Amino acid sequence: MRTFNFIATIALFAGATLLWISESHAQSWQAQGWPQTTSTDPRFSVEFGAKAYDRPGDDLGLPLITDGVTNSVLFDSDAATDLGSSAGAEVKFNFMNRIGRELEIRTIIADWEELTSIQGGNLVSPFFPVAGQEPTSVQYGYSADYFSIELMARRAVRPGVTLMFGPRFVSTKDLIELAGSQVVNGATISQTQTIEATNALIGLQGGVEFNYPITQSMYINGFGRFGGYTNPTEVTTGTTDIMGNVSGGTQTKATGSFLGEVGGRLYIDIFPNALSVYVGYEATWIDGLALAPAQVLTTGLNGVETANTPFFNAATIGLKWTY
Repeated sequence: MRTFNFIATIALFAGATLLWISESHAQSWQAQGWPQTTSTDPRFSVEFGAKAYDRPGDDLGLPLITDGVTNSVLFDSDAATDLGSSAGAEVKFNFMNRIGRELEIRTIIADWEELTSIQGGNLVSPFFPVAGQEPTSVQYGYSADYFSIELMARRAVRPGVTLMFGPRFVSTKDLIELAGSQVVNGATISQTQTIEATNALIGLQGGVEFNYPITQSMYINGFGRFGGYTNPTEVTTGTTDIMGNVSGGTQTKATGSFLGEVGGRLYIDIFPNALSVYVGYEATWIDGLALAPAQVLTTGLNGVETANTPFFNAATIGLKWTY
């Protein structure tokens, strides 16, 4: 899967490089009669942004760990899927060539990590289904990575309105690490379990962007991007029981996914036509992913579970440099 991610990323960058090389010959094409649709002064812009992400849980409240003595719920699906807050980053490069084509390359990275400790008496859980081996304490760790890169062709259809279209690659990885412990004859016995789910979405997306000036040095930007993707998923599990026996395996499944992204920003010029600062908000949702928590009851029985729709939103801040 990591090899696939690397190849897909290289392919997108190669496409961008070929487009860049072709633009370098724009002037010679014009000399041979190629139509010129814009000025001979191309524009470039680079944006560097930071994101404060929040990725909430599934809001279903399904019990996952209960106290075998009191029957009280100690850990539910909301807590198991809630990754909380984390930081991310975005870099976007935009340029207009000499023959009127506007292109954009954008990449986003983010990661989340949560650790929870659960204590009780003979914890009952689908994580540890063997009767008589119920732990009295559980350490639950959940981490996730997100990586996106895209190449978009842009075309202004009217002042302040731009349409976008192009390929996008998105890679996600979910990892659950569980450690359950119990004390037997004064000795602590542990059992562990790991579940890793990876997705590699590659497909096409379209979008629209709006820009509305407020003052001479301030404008509002709004955007929406939506795409369909093919998604080869992979789920790997590993279990070590209290006797030290190790088991596990890998399952794969190809599925289709949908990704939607909407947001808005306020840009303020620091130096007109050169340097701007922005603040904003954006939300992303992806339908058709294999997530690690959803595999607890399905992997090994009904195959890889891909009917998941994670949602995450972020406050953003950054700088835009234009040349």
